[in-house]
Amino acid sequence: MVKVIKTNLSMVDNHIHDFQSRVIEVSSWEDFKNEFINNVSVPRKACIGGMFGTTIPQSASIENIVYRDNILKCDIYSYSGEHTKKICYLV
Repeated sequence: MVKVIKTNLSMVDNHIHDFQSRVIEVSSWEDFKNEFINNVSVPRKACIGGMFGTTIPQSASIENIVYRDNILKCDIYSYSGEHTKKICYLV
C-alpha cells in the first residue's frame, strides 16, 4: 500500500471556488493512475481524518490527464457540468 495526497479544486469561471485535500491509501501508484486512465470510480476513505469520497464521480468525463512517476493531474467534468481539477501526489 502507498499513500497519495489527493486535492480537488472546484472551479467556477476558471477560478478556484473551493478546495479539499485528503490522504488516501491505494494498492499501488500504477493501479491508482489506471483508475483515471480507465475512468473507474473507486470509493475511498481518508487514512487521516474521516473524509470519504470516490476517486472519480460516476459518469464524469476526464480531460487533460497528465501523470509522471509521482504526480497526476487532470480536469474532471461531472454529468451536471461541474468542473473539478484533481491534483494527486504520491507520498
